[in-house]
Amino acid sequence: MKKIKIRVDGAIREATIDAREQIHLDGKTVAIAKLDLLPVTAQPVICAALNYAEHYTEVKDGFHHAPYKEPPKRPVFFIKSSNTLASHLADVQCPKHVDGIYTGAGLAFVTSRPASRVSREEGFDYIDGYTIFNDFTLAEVDYFRPPVKTKCIDSFGPVGPFIVAREEITDPHELAIKTSVNGVVRQSASTAGMRFPIPAIIENLTEFMTLPAGAVVVSGFPDGRVKVKPGDEVTVEIEQVGSLTNHIVTEAEYYKGLTA
Repeated sequence: MKKIKIRVDGAIREATIDAREQIHLDGKTVAIAKLDLLPVTAQPVICAALNYAEHYTEVKDGFHHAPYKEPPKRPVFFIKSSNTLASHLADVQCPKHVDGIYTGAGLAFVTSRPASRVSREEGFDYIDGYTIFNDFTLAEVDYFRPPVKTKCIDSFGPVGPFIVAREEITDPHELAIKTSVNGVVRQSASTAGMRFPIPAIIENLTEFMTLPAGAVVVSGFPDGRVKVKPGDEVTVEIEQVGSLTNHIVTEAEYYKGLTA
């Protein structure tokens, strides 16, 4: 089963999607492209950083310099604030002071109930389903400080378009990930490259915080972020989960669209 959030006559509604990606609502069948889609969550999204082996290998030597002593041995997290959230087919802005922004394809899981002090053996029991997240960011010159200014710009967190039930995903650690720009594949990876599996992420997170039901947590981002610019169409596709498409626009176009 796939679940989606939409806005109908000013009200937020939840609906399910059939195999043809059509929604049945109030006795009518409607295609996704004709709906006012919403992000699958309104909560800040938690992301695991440096959780793909190739990316970690690229930057780990930097942790041997001050003020660090060695590379992190446990998952590292950052948060995408609520203002970044965007839906499938929504615009993503490229700020006027840069010539491009970078994509960040990631498989995310959604919690089914509050989770606190969860062991990795129990981790999957707390997952409702999976969705797609695209961590747009400015160029990152320092991976060793909280990247708030580069990651928390309005629209920099598309998520969705729907939540796929956990039972429909054969193995979340064996899924192909592709990022395409204007129809051309620019990044190919697999969730098999994760350093810490999803149950370990849940275990580490819930040691120090309680995840509410419906929390979205991204399991990491493969190496090879793609630079994009205004006019580009970006699609992240994750095997068995679906695809998430967004359009890159200028900062002026983005804010004009919000007030139109």
